[in-house]
Amino acid sequence: MQEFDKKLWLERASARLRRGSKRGTSAEVKRIAEEKWAADSGNILRLEVLIGWCGSKGLTVRFGKKKGATYLTSDKSISVAGRMSPGKQLCYLLHECGHHLIGYTEEDERFGMGYPKYEDSSVNTTFQHKMACLEEEIEAWNRGWKLAKRLGLNIDRESFDVIRLDCLRSYISWANGRWALKSSSA
Repeated sequence: MQEFDKKLWLERASARLRRGSKRGTSAEVKRIAEEKWAADSGNILRLEVLIGWCGSKGLTVRFGKKKGATYLTSDKSISVAGRMSPGKQLCYLLHECGHHLIGYTEEDERFGMGYPKYEDSSVNTTFQHKMACLEEEIEAWNRGWKLAKRLGLNIDRESFDVIRLDCLRSYISWANGRWALKSSSA
C-alpha cells in the first residue's frame, strides 16, 4: 500500500501519453492520447484536493493492489486500487468518503453507523439485510457526488454515473443472489 504522490501519478499519466502516442501515427490516435492525458492530469489534481479533505477529517487514504475500494470505520482508512485510472480512483474515493459521511449517527438517523454487519449468515443473507446494504451503497454514491460538488471538483456527471452504475449493478446482482452479472463498461 502506498500513499498518494501527485508527482508519481503525473509521471504515470505522462507515461500513458507516450505509450498511447506510439500506438499509431495518425493525428486521431495522438489526439485521443492527449485527451486521456488531460483527463488524467485533471483528475490527479482533483484527487489531491479530495485526499486533502480526507486528511482534514482524520481519514487515511492508501492505494494498493486490491480491486475496487474499501472504507474501514474502525481505523478511518480508505484503500483504493492503485492500478485504476485517476478518474476511477477519484470516483471510488468519493464513494468511500460517502460511507464516512454516512457513518455519523448524529448527522443521519437513517444511515448513521452503516448497515448491520452480522457474522450470522441467517441474518446477513436475508432480503431485508441485503436491501439495507443496497440502500447504504446508493446513499454513499449520492453523498460522494454532493461532496464533489461542495469541494468544487467539477467532475463530469456522465463519467461519474458510468462508474456508479457499474458498481450499483454489482450490488443489485449480489442482493439478487447472482454474483456473475457482467457490466457493460470495463
